[in-house]
Amino acid sequence: AAVAGDEEPVPASASSTPRPTPTPGTSLAPGYTAMEALYADARVPRLPAKLKRVTLPKAGKSVIKDKRTRLAVPDLPKPWKSYGPAPFTTRQVLPKPRTGPRGMLVSCPVPIEVQKNHRDTALLAARWTLNHHPEGSEIRWLGSQRIKNGWTLLYEVEYGKRRSRAAVMVVDSGMSKPALVFISVPDTQRNRWRDIPKVIAGVRVLR
Repeated sequence: AAVAGDEEPVPASASSTPRPTPTPGTSLAPGYTAMEALYADARVPRLPAKLKRVTLPKAGKSVIKDKRTRLAVPDLPKPWKSYGPAPFTTRQVLPKPRTGPRGMLVSCPVPIEVQKNHRDTALLAARWTLNHHPEGSEIRWLGSQRIKNGWTLLYEVEYGKRRSRAAVMVVDSGMSKPALVFISVPDTQRNRWRDIPKVIAGVRVLR
């Protein structure tokens, strides 16, 4: 259900002056605010007013401490493994499948323009994650809810006949920019989709 104070804002693009469509894959198009560019991007549909809440399990105890973001990120068991983090600050991956993308879980300071509320920042972050999916990817929303110190979005990314399930978490950890945690698992590894709620439940601010 929608949360008071986080209603979807009306885009400021009601001007009658036409402007160019934002280029897919960019975070900000010339002449647009970040949110206007989001609303003009056909790959990212409007977030419905009501979406099913994600049922979260009990958080696990094994974590990776990301000191740059001040977050504890769940340390997922095999077949997940830690991988060279750059350009992120932590990264875990699944084995590379024969075709298509591999599952990954990453954290970093948010790489997009921070908005006035966590939900809008999460929307921009979800759009940014399309850069890490196959060309032609589009989002289909599955869930949206407040989490401790932030917001999470659950969605599917559709590309051709295939799809990935993904989630972003934007968390205010007390640093100069909020932290981003992003997990994406393709349908070729759908047996690990069950790890996505575990990640949402397990992300927390380091004390």
